[in-house]
Formats: sequence, structure tokens, C-alpha cells
Amino acid sequence: MRKLTLARAATAFGSVAAITLGGVLAGSPASAAPNCPTGYHCVFRDDQGDNQRYNYFNSDPSFTNDYFSNNGGVVNDEISAASNSSSGGYESHYYQDVNHVNFLFCVNPGKQTGEHLPAADNDKASSLLLRPRTTVPCFNLQG
Repeated sequence: MRKLTLARAATAFGSVAAITLGGVLAGSPASAAPNCPTGYHCVFRDDQGDNQRYNYFNSDPSFTNDYFSNNGGVVNDEISAASNSSSGGYESHYYQDVNHVNFLFCVNPGKQTGEHLPAADNDKASSLLLRPRTTVPCFNLQG
């Protein structure tokens, strides 16, 4: 009887340890930029990781009423860097015009643009569409 109780206790302990360790090993998805919260698609006014940022959780057809933090002004046509810290596997697709017209660039989940967007994309984005994984080449830099 005592052997059976010890065996059950060891099995229970092993199960709890495996579940706990599994949770630790699985971890949470890495944020692409240090100050872009997990689960968000962040845009920055001047530099990647800048304190003038706006965090998106969903698609947004128009940035005209969105304002950067720390008195950074209107987001529309002022984005210089972007980061995708989404935990759902969605790519961030940015468009030059409202209502997702004229594709500019995209950012893969867990990745970011460089310190600054290329001149062709800098200060031009006006809307964001979150899309499941596509075949479109996206920014893929590690944060």
C-alpha cells in the first residue's frame, strides 16, 4: 500500500513539474521592439523604439485620428519605423492611403523594420491591415 502511494505521489509530482516546465519552456512570444507591448503592432514617429509611438491591436482604415504618445502629433503620414509584436501570427500591412489602398510595406510577426524606413516608405502610411501569413516579402529584422 505504501509503495503504491509513493508511486502515485511521484507520478503526480512529475506531471505537475512537466506542466510547469512546459509553460516555462514555451514562454511568451518575443516583442519585436523593446517598447512595443506583446500582442501589438507599433509605429514610431522618428526612430525604431522611440517614445513617440502608437500601438495598434487591430486593423485601422485611417490614421487621421490617431496620435503618437508624448505629444508626437498625428500618426497619419508620419511613421518612420514599425514593429510587430503580435502573438497571433498576423503580418502588419501598411498602406499609403486610407481604407487600405496602395500597399507600402509589411512587417512579419515578432519582427521590425530597421531604425528608419527606406525613403520610399517613410512618412507615407495612412492605414493598417492585419493579415494572416502571406507570400508578400515583409520586413523581418529581429528586435
